[in-house]
Amino acid sequence: MSRLKARVAVFLALLILCIFITMIGATSEIESEEALKLSQNLNDLREATKTVGFQVIFGNNFMHALIMFAPILGPCWGFYVLYNTGRFIAAVSALKRINPVLTFFVMFFFPFTWMEYISYALAISESLFLAYSIFKRGLKAEFASASKLIVFCAALLLVAALIEFHIISLLESS
Repeated sequence: MSRLKARVAVFLALLILCIFITMIGATSEIESEEALKLSQNLNDLREATKTVGFQVIFGNNFMHALIMFAPILGPCWGFYVLYNTGRFIAAVSALKRINPVLTFFVMFFFPFTWMEYISYALAISESLFLAYSIFKRGLKAEFASASKLIVFCAALLLVAALIEFHIISLLESS
């Protein structure tokens, strides 16, 4: 298998895994007290976004993506963040009495959701390739790939944050 095919296969497998882990979080049982707490955290983030702008969304998402690039730690952090994203979906769904699976799938109608998941899957897959290159003593070449992917993910997450911010603004003004 060529190097590019291996990268694409790992990326696609991780993209599916990232989506699946979020769905596990979204469909897990949630107590009403925890749902209220998570909902309040989400409202605090919305208020910060209103005050500061799309930079809050970008900063939060890019910070998590950068950690996901870290060898060994990155995938653990990424899956933890994605599971907790699912918990937020579960909380909002429980409070609004909506099926969390429906809420989860509706998110994927928005382009920013796909852009974020693509960024996270790229970061986690590069984390694995960086870890592999450390053991194979080829870190220098892999570091160049990682640098390019970090820039690409930053650009993708920036555009995603702008789209998400504008959609939130439109929904709140109506």
